[in-house]
Amino acid sequence: MSKELELYKAFIDGLVERKDSITARWVKGDGFPKTEDNKAKNELLATLIPEQKSIIAEMLQDEHIAGIHTTLAYINKMMDLDGLELQQDGESYPNDYFESLHYDFISRCDGDEWPE
Repeated sequence: MSKELELYKAFIDGLVERKDSITARWVKGDGFPKTEDNKAKNELLATLIPEQKSIIAEMLQDEHIAGIHTTLAYINKMMDLDGLELQQDGESYPNDYFESLHYDFISRCDGDEWPE
């Protein structure tokens, strides 16, 4: 496998490793860090039952992944239309080697293996 492809896969897999929303975890857990700025958020969360917290956490998680997806779609568009290159260690990431940055990200989030 080429170094460019290894770097690309590592980049996507690195984003997959970071797909979990800390905000969603706070909502489902013990709330936001106990600071004055978070007081209103924590007061609201204290009024919710666990099922409501789970629903909100799921919505936040979905939006977190959607934000990464949207960013990757924009980067992909810039690579396709405007000559943007992603480089690491002097190597350019392949563009659309499998499908696209955002498609590969979602596929890996869903547990799909890398294609051959």
